[in-house]
Amino acid sequence: MEGTLIRRVLLVEDDPGMRDAIRALLVRVGFQVAVATDSAEAWELLGRGPRPAAILVDLYTPRMTGHDLVARVRRTPRLAQVPIIAMSGERATRDRPAAEAFLEKPFSREQLEWALHEVGAS
Repeated sequence: MEGTLIRRVLLVEDDPGMRDAIRALLVRVGFQVAVATDSAEAWELLGRGPRPAAILVDLYTPRMTGHDLVARVRRTPRLAQVPIIAMSGERATRDRPAAEAFLEKPFSREQLEWALHEVGAS
């Protein structure tokens, strides 16, 4: 596997069952997954860790919303080009953040793979 690009994804999800399911899907399609239980923790990880290939963020997490995380990422030069896939259990048609893709939970592995491909992370 020498020379293989490690594709890292940051997953931001506060629901443990949903987080484990999405993480398993990501690992199955070849990603290394960093996990944050909310957007505040995600922001801390982004500040000190390697830049991910993509960020999957639940829009409604405690402490800091996904909307706030997206806004911070977009204002940060080092991270501004990282593609973001927003996720929500609600049809977020009226107030979607500046994300490259949107997944309505629950979603299938195929839908997740489509979104990752759509944003150029796969």
